[in-house]
Amino acid sequence: MKKKIEKKDHLWIPNSEVQKLDKKLTSRPKDRGIQHFEHGKKLSENLQTISKIIENTKEESSLSDPKVLVFKVKLFEGEKIKDKKDLFLSTGLEVKVVKTENNAVVTTTEERFKYLKKRLKNYSNDGSGKTYFDQIEGFDSYTGNEKNSKSLQKKITLKEVPKTLDIQLMFLPNLDKEDYTLAIDNFKEKVRKKGGEIQGKPYCLSDNTPIFRVIIPASTLSCYENDNAIYRIEETDFFGYDLEKTSKLDLKDIEISEDVSLETLPIVTVLDTGIKFPEKLKSLIYASWAPSDLDKGDKDHGTMVASRVVFKYISNRIINNKIIPRARVIDCNIMNGRVSTVEMIQRVQIAVEKFYKISKIYNLSANSLFPIEGDEMSIFGYELDVLQLKYNVQFVVSSGNHNLWESETSLEDILDDDDSRISSPADSMLAIVVGAVTGKDHENSLTKTNEITTYSRRGPGFNGFSKPDIAAYGGVIINSLEKIFTPHDDYSVLLNKNGELITNSGTSFTAPIVAGDLAEILNIIPDKNLLLSKALLYHNSKPLWDEKNLSDEELIHNHNLYGRGISSVDDSKYSSPSKVTFVRTGTLNRLEKERINIYMPKILAEKEGMNKAKVSVTCLTMSSVDRTKGTEYLGAYVRASLKKTGENGNLISVQKNFKENSEKWNVCQQFTKIFSTFNHGDWQIWLEMFSRWEDENKDIPYALVITIEDLSGSLDIYNEIKSQNRYGLLNNNIIRVRNKF
Repeated sequence: MKKKIEKKDHLWIPNSEVQKLDKKLTSRPKDRGIQHFEHGKKLSENLQTISKIIENTKEESSLSDPKVLVFKVKLFEGEKIKDKKDLFLSTGLEVKVVKTENNAVVTTTEERFKYLKKRLKNYSNDGSGKTYFDQIEGFDSYTGNEKNSKSLQKKITLKEVPKTLDIQLMFLPNLDKEDYTLAIDNFKEKVRKKGGEIQGKPYCLSDNTPIFRVIIPASTLSCYENDNAIYRIEETDFFGYDLEKTSKLDLKDIEISEDVSLETLPIVTVLDTGIKFPEKLKSLIYASWAPSDLDKGDKDHGTMVASRVVFKYISNRIINNKIIPRARVIDCNIMNGRVSTVEMIQRVQIAVEKFYKISKIYNLSANSLFPIEGDEMSIFGYELDVLQLKYNVQFVVSSGNHNLWESETSLEDILDDDDSRISSPADSMLAIVVGAVTGKDHENSLTKTNEITTYSRRGPGFNGFSKPDIAAYGGVIINSLEKIFTPHDDYSVLLNKNGELITNSGTSFTAPIVAGDLAEILNIIPDKNLLLSKALLYHNSKPLWDEKNLSDEELIHNHNLYGRGISSVDDSKYSSPSKVTFVRTGTLNRLEKERINIYMPKILAEKEGMNKAKVSVTCLTMSSVDRTKGTEYLGAYVRASLKKTGENGNLISVQKNFKENSEKWNVCQQFTKIFSTFNHGDWQIWLEMFSRWEDENKDIPYALVITIEDLSGSLDIYNEIKSQNRYGLLNNNIIRVRNKF
């Protein structure tokens, strides 16, 4: 019989255990040894080429009056656009979009363009302006098919190109209101003349960038590629879900257990096709809403998703004809079939604005039909990030499904195919993205227990960062000669709209497992601190691989299949005698650092044996985002490092085992270290924030979780740490730090 583990409150790190230090900012100019004559000549030739291209494409321009010239600037490797405000001010260039840290799309006027040419001539002659021009590697035009998404480029190179294209055109960001007004009028007239048709009303992203959906003759695409008002062109994206119905199982007329207090259950908003629970379970639906212009969904997919939020694995929640729910849901019916990007965004925005004061967690089990490209944040992913920052809510999103299992005969071949990559909005940097893992072995299945399912999309996500964030067990798909079906097990059973239990599979049904897990954690955290709850969820996820002797490449591969692993609600909620978790929330800006004390117990340090202590650290931040900054999307991150006590009481840096999960400009820093010999006493976590763009002087919220574990499970290290009387109990503290956005 498994021994019952005593549950203990996590320990709160008070301000008395935190030392704040001022941070000195340094910058050193680089001397590249550039010959100004040759370099100036090259830059002048770049501008001359740009002039010719602008002249040749001026008939396609929607920004022709007033004259606005659009082109690209590339700095030398190691230079950063964000640090060159003086350069752009001096040269009369305005940065509109940052593609990478040293590459940007800029605008200027004809008059300033002529002045720039003149200054380059002087630079070439006598080196004047060296301070600025020595940093610029080159100028280039911004026209042609580089504006097209990769999937669109692929489509127009097919042997048989479709006669018409359904596309989304994004205007150049950060233009003046007057420029947009003129450009939009010119653009509409152009679409009419070129035989196109605008679909619906234009939509403005949260940064006020206009987007149009247009159906055009394929032969006219170049007219839009060469329009200087247009920044990016993509195929119109549609969002939906896959639903593979299988055999039904009898469900008796069950009731909610009397031991459950509905008023104390957390609430999760389900953004889906509507929810229909049996009569005796209707009280688990807190509220229902649908847009007035939407034909109501069929409630089938939404009910199954909601059943996972409420019951997790429903077969395990039924005892003696009574069912034990863990959450309630808000039913937001935003889908009925396939939905375009703009429609999805607008409906989600309305739902969040309507319910954010009641519900902090939003499950979205709908994805694009196409995998992400990764070099640009998707429109929907960006808008989810903006909503999370604006309303302090958390989206839990499915990683998406693919159909490669229909044609491939091995898991390896499936994962090698680029079409298995995650799909929008699963590239959202602030959302929790969930994949699916096989929960049980079945005959004729291509996967075994703890392997990624054959339908689950994998990473990497935006800009190469690992995705998904976490995984959950789901049903498998058997593709045999006889039939295609999802076999029965605890991980495939769901409640459908007819009050029946059926089997089904898909990441649609693993995302709500994690949404419910997060809700359980949030429900016991003081002040319902969402960032700390998410940090605890990430921190305590269980890897599905052997952590010994891994290389960085192997760990990255695992993370792109399984995220951090499978969530553990109990470990996220409680410490134990041999496993002690410290927590803290706060804010940091770029002018300060924090050094945070954690106590390493003496009985653990003196214990004999190898690999006796494990220290795990997770630091999660809520950085601002900016889609116009390209790969510089996140405005800030916090670097976390561990220092242990040496023989003389001095602090010694602890080397991290992996670069993965400690990379720059990610929202989460996470690492684990196992120790055999060490000293007891005060160890420290050092936190330091780095920022760019408008976050330079802004306080960024963070949540920090540290765990010290006796790997033998035999020592009561909790009481020794608690006896220091330095740390409070988490559930006795009110977490006063708020997200400031």
